[in-house]
Amino acid sequence: MTLNLLSVTDFSVKMVNTLNSSLGIWYLVILNAFGVMAMISKLFEYQVKGRSLMLVVAIIANICWVLYFFLYGDLMSSLTCGINVIRMILFAQREKYKWAKSNLWLYFFLAVQTVVAIFTFKGWFDIFVLIAGYFAVFAYFVINQKTYRLISLLYIIMWVINDAIKFFPVSLISDSISTVSIVIAIFRYDILTKQGKIVKKSIEENPVEDLPVEQISESK
Repeated sequence: MTLNLLSVTDFSVKMVNTLNSSLGIWYLVILNAFGVMAMISKLFEYQVKGRSLMLVVAIIANICWVLYFFLYGDLMSSLTCGINVIRMILFAQREKYKWAKSNLWLYFFLAVQTVVAIFTFKGWFDIFVLIAGYFAVFAYFVINQKTYRLISLLYIIMWVINDAIKFFPVSLISDSISTVSIVIAIFRYDILTKQGKIVKKSIEENPVEDLPVEQISESK
């Protein structure tokens, strides 16, 4: 028994069947093309250091994912990515407008994500998209980049599970690579940076000038 409370699954099934019959092989070509474009954009998302550039790349990737999942007939995944786009555009305005800084937006997007789930929830397997959507809301309202990357890691793991269960091959490959990408970013920007600061502090507290000549020559 599936949970189809106020769902629009019939519409998505008819849409997929209509497009598939009218476009033939080109339907799969177009569908996967959007997936590949999204994957390429997503590869760079967690490797850029600036928050603004990170958001631009993320918006491009999410627009492609909206179309990818929409053509697959998975409206919940598609609309969740659509919510991500709107939220990221709003976040980009936070430095310019006070209204965009309001914490009320956090609750607004959580409510929107819940409403989307009510209308598009097909079964237990959609719970991972819902959780991913909630993680995404919290991630984009976190200023600290370290915390942002950690929450985003949990967010991507939920998508990996969703992709595997529903068998979205391009998305599964992309999210698996992105999982590795964000782990690398955490290592580069959080772990190595922290170690660098510790080393710098140690050098400041114990200048090399105070070391014997023999010890200086052997130190790194």
